[in-house]
Amino acid sequence: MVKHLCTGRQKGGREIDRSEYAGAVEINNTNYKNNAALYRKRQEINEHIFGTIKRKWSYYYTDLKGLEKVNGEYNLIMLVYNMKRCFNIVGIENLIAKIKKWQPEYPKPILFAAILNFIEAIYAMIYFAKKKSVVKLAA
Repeated sequence: MVKHLCTGRQKGGREIDRSEYAGAVEINNTNYKNNAALYRKRQEINEHIFGTIKRKWSYYYTDLKGLEKVNGEYNLIMLVYNMKRCFNIVGIENLIAKIKKWQPEYPKPILFAAILNFIEAIYAMIYFAKKKSVVKLAA
């Protein structure tokens, strides 16, 4: 008698929504259960990159619209991430020295020179920022 109040339909029955990607989600869940160690390894290698970009850099969304523009924006973010990793692993001074010594089989492009100038500018900013803090501490 009150079935229509529970189901939201006059004739009774119910409606179940299923995503168009539900099949892919089920396959992924099955793969995850069968290969837990492989997925764990992927998390160790890849997932921290995106966590760093989202949580530490607050890059939760893109500022541009359209696939080409978003890809360009994301490529810049990844370039910056990779440069920061290089700075931390190799060190800025060593990286600049290696780039200057590098002898490619083809002419160095203009972009290469611009990137080297950019790295040197970052190094100078970091160096002078450290110098200022040392001077303030000594004063």
